Amino acid sequence: MLAVRWLLSPVQTNPRSKPNVDSKGQLQMVFDDFLAANLQPLWDRAFNGTQHALEESSRVGHQLKKQNARVKHPVVIVPGFVTSALELWEGESCMKKNFRQRVWGSASMARTFFADRDCWQKHLQLHPQTGMDPDSIRVRSAQGFEAADNFIATYWVWSKLIENLADVGYDGTSMSMLSYDWRLGYEYLESRDGYFSKLKAAIETHHKTSGEKAVLVSHSMGGTVTYYFLQWVVTDAKHGGGGGGKDWVERHVHSFVNIAGTLLGVPKSIPALLSGELKDIAVLMPQIGDLLEQFFGRRVRKNLWNTWGSLYGMLPKGGDALWGSGADLGETSDSTPAVVWNNGTEGVCTSTSPTSIVDNTTPADEQATIDDEFTDEELELHIPASKQWSMKQTIDHLVRTGGGYGSRIESIFSFDSKQGWKERRSSANKRKHWHDPVASPLPHAPSLKMYCLYGTGLPTERSYFYQLSCDKVSAKDVDVDQTCIDDTEATCSNGTTASDGNPPESPYYIDVAAKSDVQNITSGVRFSDGDGSVPLLSLGYMCQKFAEPRSKHNPSGIKVFTRERMHDAEISLTDPGRGGPRSGEHVDILGNVGVMEDVVRIATGLDVEEKVDKDIIVSDLKNIVKRLDQHPSGGLKHAV
Repeated sequence: MLAVRWLLSPVQTNPRSKPNVDSKGQLQMVFDDFLAANLQPLWDRAFNGTQHALEESSRVGHQLKKQNARVKHPVVIVPGFVTSALELWEGESCMKKNFRQRVWGSASMARTFFADRDCWQKHLQLHPQTGMDPDSIRVRSAQGFEAADNFIATYWVWSKLIENLADVGYDGTSMSMLSYDWRLGYEYLESRDGYFSKLKAAIETHHKTSGEKAVLVSHSMGGTVTYYFLQWVVTDAKHGGGGGGKDWVERHVHSFVNIAGTLLGVPKSIPALLSGELKDIAVLMPQIGDLLEQFFGRRVRKNLWNTWGSLYGMLPKGGDALWGSGADLGETSDSTPAVVWNNGTEGVCTSTSPTSIVDNTTPADEQATIDDEFTDEELELHIPASKQWSMKQTIDHLVRTGGGYGSRIESIFSFDSKQGWKERRSSANKRKHWHDPVASPLPHAPSLKMYCLYGTGLPTERSYFYQLSCDKVSAKDVDVDQTCIDDTEATCSNGTTASDGNPPESPYYIDVAAKSDVQNITSGVRFSDGDGSVPLLSLGYMCQKFAEPRSKHNPSGIKVFTRERMHDAEISLTDPGRGGPRSGEHVDILGNVGVMEDVVRIATGLDVEEKVDKDIIVSDLKNIVKRLDQHPSGGLKHAV
């Protein structure tokens, strides 16, 4: 998304630089130019009646209305990561003037950011130990369709799909959007906001008033949130669930439409948590990169993002059995790494590292674990223990060291799919695995249908090449004692004080010099197929496994359909900055004509069995599944 990429796509510059008045002024000027060049034309188009009439005649919903498509199943929308607006309900003095204004998801958000970055950041952070509200700060999700129809002005997210549903008769009585605070760990969505209870009540109300089961439509992380909900709602209340009973989904939900879903997580959450880097394929407005890095550098980003429990919930699932074979990269390997350390073969930092670093060719199961061969001092510095980290090693490190949460993250998320599969639904620990479809099977709902709709054909982040900045490896630089963040006068565990109230800078950074045309490595990132944000492995693998006959992950035989759309971008003067009606990009997919037609047909019941209830596979997904399942240590059978 335009503004999201702008704020979250860093450029490697001097991370120790600090903003100054001139850079803030330049950023404001660039932002004003951005509004004039990109948003004003969209406003003009929005009020152009002639253009709107032309668009109406070509809309999928308008065409399906002519085929007698009408409201049937109520539609409940669950948006994704960062696409719902957040509003201020309580804040500190620097933000009080913005009561009930959007601090995320509006043009005013950007102005607030540029006017006082530290204040804005403080109000977007969650408490680093609890993952909940900081003292005297309450930020909540906006509500209704306006929460996620457009991100900024007319930069659409859900608005096109909503409008096409409206063409066939849907409105606020037959359709709802259940937005949420996408920063929170999933368990806290319920304990703080009662989100899953509200989602359950909305579905039950629609079912009661319409007499029809609901269609759940999710996007991106919303797919994982919905999967979590389907586990929660059928679990007894005494075990932390919604108490709906085993057949609740069967009685209330007609279809689960999972658009660009992050079922197996996203690797790009790794650099966000590890080093405060969240690179995006389509880096817009590169002219502000240097300025933005000074104003919102890696140190600041890492401090902010590590408090968002949702990013931990989007870490890849299934471990090395799914992510370690390289099946989706067109290779057969015993140890495809998630992170490769590029400081050389003799040592990461010779003055502080072990004298022997594991070679790239060493299988993952023979590599040193994070704790092996290290002194207490080296462990405190969190220096990499291996030349390469498997997915399991990478996630273990993030859970152990990230965000100040420490072991608290492990109280709400587990990434041990094997253990999760063994846990009984009545187990107190099972809820930690509800986000993981490898560890938690689909609910008992034999008449439910599940649709996996997503784009493909775009380079998508899969793994990373890192360096350790040896000049930053000192106790002062890598101290992670959270008191250094919470209290500017506090003494850190190394005896230093945090004079500026910010955490120390991470000594890790992506090695942008790493590249290989053969392995599809660019600027320190290895790419696979996907939709530009979510790899194909996460988008499609579980959907294919769910659909297999007698799948133990789909015990009641729910019908599951995978419908891919190959990315086919085109420039549109009426919709600048977007990929056109056949784009497969992660957000643009919500305006893809094929996807919108599928959703309208599913909701209205128009020729669904003929037109929608069949797979469309245009990628190499079938071969990826085959290679992965035939790997001696790969596939779902080894993940559980």
